[in-house]
Amino acid sequence: MVKKFAEALSKYNRVGLVSHVSPDGDAIGSQLALYSWFRNKGIDAALFNDDEVPDNLSWMEHQDRIQVPTQELLDECDAYLLVDGNHPSRFGAMAEYFLETDKPVYLIDHHLDPPKDFFTGMLWDSEASSTAWLVYKLFEVTGPEQIDRKVAEALYCGIVTDTGSFRFDSVTAETHFAIGDIIKRGGIRPSEVFARIYDDKSLAQFKLLGKVLDDIRLYCDDRLAVVRATEQMLAETGCTHNDLEGFVNYPLSISSVLVSVMFYERDDRIKISLRGKSKVDLNQVARKFNGGGHFNAAGSWHDGPMTDAVEMVVAEIGSVLGN
Repeated sequence: MVKKFAEALSKYNRVGLVSHVSPDGDAIGSQLALYSWFRNKGIDAALFNDDEVPDNLSWMEHQDRIQVPTQELLDECDAYLLVDGNHPSRFGAMAEYFLETDKPVYLIDHHLDPPKDFFTGMLWDSEASSTAWLVYKLFEVTGPEQIDRKVAEALYCGIVTDTGSFRFDSVTAETHFAIGDIIKRGGIRPSEVFARIYDDKSLAQFKLLGKVLDDIRLYCDDRLAVVRATEQMLAETGCTHNDLEGFVNYPLSISSVLVSVMFYERDDRIKISLRGKSKVDLNQVARKFNGGGHFNAAGSWHDGPMTDAVEMVVAEIGSVLGN
C-alpha cells in the first residue's frame, strides 16, 4: 500500500501539500516532513494552510514556507495531498476547490471514515497513532536514509503531540520502534524537541489557562468536565486561539472525569474539542454536530450561542454516559 502510494505521487511535477485548519503538531510536522520527501525526489512542493503556524511549532525548518492558499496558487499545482484530515471540508476556505477540481487529490491521514470514493489515492489507517507515523512509513519504504535532522524533528513532533506524549491507546510497539529509528537516523535529542513544543509558553498563556480552568464545570456525577474560552478572555490576556492548544486535556487529570470538552468562540461560531479516557466514542458524539475524529479525540462546530452549544453537547454525552 505504501509503495503504491509513493509511486503514484512521484509522477507529478508540483504537488500542493495542504494541512487542516487550526493546525496542530501532527498536521504541521507531517506536512513539513512530506515537503522534504518530495524535494528529495526532485518534485516541487507548495505548502498551504489557512491559519498561521502555532508559536510552539514556529521553530521547525521550512514552516515559514506555508502560505494561505488561493485559486491562483493552487492552479499552479499538478496534484494535491491533503494532510491529517479526512475530508476536504477540514481544509479551510478552498475546500470547494478540492471538491470540484479535475486534478488528482490524494490523502494521508488516520482519522475515521474518509470518503474513499473521492480521493485519487490514500495512505490511510484509522488505527495509526498519528499521520506523522504514516509519513514515517513512507520514508521507511522509499528511503529511510533520507530522515535527516529536520525530517526527524518534524516526525517526532507529529507523533509525540498526537499521542499525548505517548499516553493514548493508539500507541503501540510499532510507535516506539518508529520513534527510536527517527531519533537514531536524525540524530535529534528528544528532550530538546519536547521542550520546544511544550516548555516555551508565555506568562500570558498561563494567565489564559488560569481563566479557563477557573471556569471548569463538572456534569454527570463529575464524569464530564466542561471548560470554556471566550473572546473576552483572549483579549484580556493578549492571547490568540492558537494559545488554547492542549487546554482541553487538563480536566482529564481529575480522577473522576472520563470526558473533557472545551468550547471557544471563533469566526462567529463555537468550536468544540472533545477528549476522553476510552469510555465514550467521541467520534460518534462529534458526528451529531457535523464533526468527527477519533474514539478518544474529536471536534465539531456549533452555530451558537455558547450556552446552547454547551447544553446540547452535555445532553448528548450525558445520554451516552448514562448508558
